[in-house]
Amino acid sequence: MANSLATEDRKKGAIQEFRYILETYILPLLRTEGSLILKVEPTFSKRLEKHIGCHKKRGEHYLYFFPALSTPQFHYRIKTNHPKQKLGAAERILREILLVSQFDYQSKDFTKANYYDINNLYRNARFDVAFEIGLCGWLGGECIYGLIERLRDWSQKTYEGNHMSFGFIIDATKTTVGEVDYLSFLKSNHSAVFTDGMSSGIKLDCNGRIVKYFSAVQEKPEGRFKHTTWTPYEFVDFANKCHFHNGSQWIGIIMQSNGDMLVFKSKHLVFVKRNGKWIYLDSHNINSIIQTKYKDYGLADESESKKFADEVYLSILDTSFAHTGGCIAIVDSKNIEVVKLQCFPKDSLDNEVDSTEKKAIIRRLISTGSVDGEKQYFQYLDRKLRLELLSLDGATVIDSSGRILCVGAIVKVEGGSEDGGRTAAAKELAKYGLSMKISVDGTIKCFITDDNHKLKELFRTL
Repeated sequence: MANSLATEDRKKGAIQEFRYILETYILPLLRTEGSLILKVEPTFSKRLEKHIGCHKKRGEHYLYFFPALSTPQFHYRIKTNHPKQKLGAAERILREILLVSQFDYQSKDFTKANYYDINNLYRNARFDVAFEIGLCGWLGGECIYGLIERLRDWSQKTYEGNHMSFGFIIDATKTTVGEVDYLSFLKSNHSAVFTDGMSSGIKLDCNGRIVKYFSAVQEKPEGRFKHTTWTPYEFVDFANKCHFHNGSQWIGIIMQSNGDMLVFKSKHLVFVKRNGKWIYLDSHNINSIIQTKYKDYGLADESESKKFADEVYLSILDTSFAHTGGCIAIVDSKNIEVVKLQCFPKDSLDNEVDSTEKKAIIRRLISTGSVDGEKQYFQYLDRKLRLELLSLDGATVIDSSGRILCVGAIVKVEGGSEDGGRTAAAKELAKYGLSMKISVDGTIKCFITDDNHKLKELFRTL
């Protein structure tokens, strides 16, 4: 009887820990809806091949999470509107974390390891390391983990009083043959002067040996396929080299002088390590949210809506990594006059009565900053100019066609708000459409007001 009660207690603990693993480490990597649903199976005889799978149930798609591949006694599921999303990274990371869990999910009585732990402090440290090992395994393996370890060491020291930045591209396959072990050389201070973590880098083979030095701005992008590069403005040339080419899968890794680590795959920035935590950047999902709302505003031309969503997202990404802070809102066409009158009456670019030097300069920059002839809409402005406009203190507001209503506007908000200026402005503008606030630390928050007039946070990243 006592053994039975002890087993039941361990099972409850295992269920709680597995949920913690999913909510903390795995769900942020996936596109899901709602909350986790627990299902306890008295018997489950089917041998599984993967811990994560997608299945259809009563007309809706669910992601299923199993703690064990052999006879799991429970599992979780959660709704998803993206049944074809890739699960490889989440699967590899979950497997690594389960290996260091205090519970043996394969055993019938959930045998518990005797870890010395206080307030789960060591547990979380184990999980964080396992996450990184799983991530590196998904990207390409042991060499990538070794490189990240070397860069982590560099983040803790300086060279001639300065924190250094580095840039590398690694062949995650075995098709490239390099010479001389560069991972070993990274232990030396002499390595500090090579690469700048932006426009130059060193290509390494899958064993960490030098293939070649490159300057990203001097080399033409490789590969035949053109598509939007989801990466900040300053890293575009670097990111264009991080893709599959001639049998090699090139993975890019940059460490910035502030200690942030960036991982690029398939020309996209996919992971960022900031303040000791790895963060997944789901660019496709964020872009899809913006594009869907743009269509909801009544302009459903697919090529135009894609162009609009692409450029808006790239601009908030640029602002995030420029660390200037910013606020941008897209208002529904039916709310244009109301929002101009109630939120920024004096800062409206259409207001000729309260004309100022700043507005005259902004109008001139917009009129001359288009990269496509006379189209003076947000999505057609030079990308760097858009970043500089968003960096102005205040809010930038555009309508659903991309017409710029104001730049650097001081938005009138209700009294009593405890939020900072940009957050309060973003929440106020969300009453009229979609708004995004970018913090100086790089965090992006997106707000909207639902059909019940309740403020809702659509997504948060970085």
